[in-house]
Amino acid sequence: MKEFNYLHFEEIDSTSSYLKRNYKDLDDLTLVSASFQTSGHGRMNRKWMNNRNENLMFSLLIKDKNLVNKFANFSLASAVCIFNALLDLDIKNVSIKWPNDVYVNDNKICGILLESISYNEGIEALIIGIGINVNSIFKDTELASKATSIYELTNKMYSIEEISTKVYKYIYKMLNDIKNNNYSYLNTVRDNNYLKNKEVYCFINNEEQLVRALDINDDNSLKVLLNNKEINVSSSEITFTSTTFNKIENK
Repeated sequence: MKEFNYLHFEEIDSTSSYLKRNYKDLDDLTLVSASFQTSGHGRMNRKWMNNRNENLMFSLLIKDKNLVNKFANFSLASAVCIFNALLDLDIKNVSIKWPNDVYVNDNKICGILLESISYNEGIEALIIGIGINVNSIFKDTELASKATSIYELTNKMYSIEEISTKVYKYIYKMLNDIKNNNYSYLNTVRDNNYLKNKEVYCFINNEEQLVRALDINDDNSLKVLLNNKEINVSSSEITFTSTTFNKIENK
């Protein structure tokens, strides 16, 4: 597989927005990073804020049809890449929160946004946007109970280049694996599933429900227990309405 085509900006509105605007003129596997984003965003258009040169922010353009057709895999597979990079830094208690976050203990350290570009009723390209809290300090802020960073976990400041080198290596391997129908990342997700056996309120079919998360399916959907019945939901069919997940021990 070809190497990444790297582009870096000191300041940009959003690395993913840049790729969406320019994807037709860019090569497959163009990876765009930035020192500062003025309009970074995540799922449901939530804003992602950071200080300059503080965190790792990048987006990857995928145009290879063999990979584009396997789009459902990339949110969780990308999360496994971050999971592995954090393990390399000897960070403990890392888990993957379906469908697109990486947690340490009960705090978010990375968010992932998968977006598709449609044309003539088909998907023409994919964009994977990733933001990792590297040197952020959340202590004594309103986010202290929700977010963490590599610095806060290790008490060590890291260069963004050092972290990006680790992450990009895993991203590249992940793409090769998926292209060759190797979906072993699912084993890591299942073994480190933050939601497993937790209850949470969410919206399903525009109705608020209390569900218990059970497992991750082969198609990357989430198996939940709703009203004593097991159902499978995709990320487009469920919206968590609470950030509190209550652990239910198996009986």
